[in-house]
Amino acid sequence: MSRTCLVCGMAVVAPVCPKCDSVIADQSDGSTVTVDIAHQGETVRQAMKKLDRSLVSVQQGRAKWLRVIVGSGLIREEAIAHLTSAEFRGDVQQVEMPVANRGQIMVQVKP
Repeated sequence: MSRTCLVCGMAVVAPVCPKCDSVIADQSDGSTVTVDIAHQGETVRQAMKKLDRSLVSVQQGRAKWLRVIVGSGLIREEAIAHLTSAEFRGDVQQVEMPVANRGQIMVQVKP
């Protein structure tokens, strides 16, 4: 899969840009992707599958953060446990639960 180096703009297939020597996997545009896993009638199991698919998608892209809309019930509790475990394993860099909005979880994805 070809990606564009965010440093020099060259189309790159290799893990390191041959033009500027930047590591492609470490590049991020700093953006945030938002996914709602709790408000379309999902079961807890469906919500966790949606969360996992979203994490993979964001890690393959350029975004730095994934904002997960979880609501305030069982899906929220399961998502917190799921993401805290992912952080412990090193699958994501950081998990934050903003005090101002308990219905979302911010996940800093690994580059």
